[in-house]
Amino acid sequence: MTQLQRKEWLVVTLIAAALAAVLPLHSGFLGWSWDALNHHVYLGLIAQSPRWHLDVNAASVQSYQYPYLYWPVYLISQWPGSPTIVAALWSGFLAAMLTPPLWLSSYRLIPPQPTTREDVALRALACGAAFMSLGILSALETTANDLLASVPLLWALALSLDPKFDDSRAGCAAALWGLSVAFKLSNGLFLPWLLLWWFQPMTPHWSPR
Repeated sequence: MTQLQRKEWLVVTLIAAALAAVLPLHSGFLGWSWDALNHHVYLGLIAQSPRWHLDVNAASVQSYQYPYLYWPVYLISQWPGSPTIVAALWSGFLAAMLTPPLWLSSYRLIPPQPTTREDVALRALACGAAFMSLGILSALETTANDLLASVPLLWALALSLDPKFDDSRAGCAAALWGLSVAFKLSNGLFLPWLLLWWFQPMTPHWSPR
């Protein structure tokens, strides 16, 4: 990857973060996800101040989810500043975390030969298309942490698209996928697809998967 492509990566990330921050700034508030008060804030509290010796099953079975993923949501709930500014910072942060692996995946699928304006536009549009799901757009201005849990999953995908994919990269991608599953168990549903992806035969005319 050249310095020019790294700059493109950075610019696309900054644009995505800025656009994501506009959403809550426009609405004027930070929305709480439907289950935030049930367990998100509680798990964040556990991450900061362990209460395993005091509470038993306080948030039903969700008491035993991985607590550190919920720490940012708990800190947001304690923020003394303007809710609108907090929401903008949170949405921008999520977009900034999601965009780099998305851009890298699009770079693998639309490689520059050499870099042209069309290549740059196609990669930017690919990243934009990834954000067009209603579920993603609605989560950007709430405390839902599903997007944060998907970050290691997206990095695993980006690694898997590397034409030089080998055992070391497979091990790293598998570790990232496992981390994503630890964050959110339902991310494990993608594992069969990942294994099929990795074990498909390579051919001389192989193109990015």
